[in-house]
Amino acid sequence: MKKLLGIVVLVLLFSNTAQAKCKIDEMFSDDYKIIKKNGETYCVKKSLFNRAGDVIDDLNPLNYFQKRKKCQAQADTEDTVAEGKIHFKHCMKK
Repeated sequence: MKKLLGIVVLVLLFSNTAQAKCKIDEMFSDDYKIIKKNGETYCVKKSLFNRAGDVIDDLNPLNYFQKRKKCQAQADTEDTVAEGKIHFKHCMKK
């Protein structure tokens, strides 16, 4: 009985399938994943495994260079050099 209770607690802890309409602060938070279904936007809180995968992706050198290339292309479209630098730094922090 204790094993069953332990399994239920772990499943509830690591699974989060509850979907809700996105609030503005949730859309820009790193703790939430945005899902679009049938033209509507839902926010789902990231689980421990998703956050660990994000850290591993950030450390991968191939992903870093792809992200740098994308951010540099976006920064080049800014009006001034200063705005481009600010945009590049903000983009790389995401």
